[in-house]
Amino acid sequence: MNNKDIDFSMLLASSVHDIKNSLGMLLTTLDEVIDDDNKDPQQQKNYSVLRGEASRINQTLIHLLGLYRLQHNQMSVKTQQIYVREFLEEQVVSQQLLFDINDIAVSIDCDDELTAYFDEQLIAGIVNNVLVNAAKYTDNAINLCAKSLDRGLKLTISDNGNGYPQSVLDCIDNQQRGINFSSGSTNLGLYFAQQIANIHRCHDTHGTITLSNLEQGGGCFTLILP
Repeated sequence: MNNKDIDFSMLLASSVHDIKNSLGMLLTTLDEVIDDDNKDPQQQKNYSVLRGEASRINQTLIHLLGLYRLQHNQMSVKTQQIYVREFLEEQVVSQQLLFDINDIAVSIDCDDELTAYFDEQLIAGIVNNVLVNAAKYTDNAINLCAKSLDRGLKLTISDNGNGYPQSVLDCIDNQQRGINFSSGSTNLGLYFAQQIANIHRCHDTHGTITLSNLEQGGGCFTLILP
């Protein structure tokens, strides 16, 4: 075998998968350490910060694998009827430790009977990524709001932090946006969210994401699914 026979993208995807598995073990260990009641509050908070950053890395790896599968036509949307409030509650619970340690109040505004059709696993990936980022930049509150549209679902996740930088708002639709070396941002999460929203289709309509800043302060992520 020579270098021309090597599929670098497959090699990279395989490596990312192995790293993600190792990181999953690290997250499990951190959960056990954080749950140790013998630690003082400051130690628990420090470990929580480590877990939050490890979770962000894990989400990035998941996004990379997802994009690889999209590029190679290996990902399909498996839509099913979802009770939206229950779905949102599950995503919040998955990050509850992060919210508790950082004294972040999370609220959900959604009718108990609201349902929608989407791929639960793929949309969970988007919501979890936004929640982890919101926890990093919010002051002390995050709100999830879901409403029914004429032909779909509108989901917003907002916080009361400083809002999105103008550079991010200006580049949301630019697929050529690059890496911000000063902040370490790759914009990979947003690109992944765009692609997952786009493959959710109904007739001639597809899903979209938008970013905005609230008048009272804070950023707002909006996902619309047909």
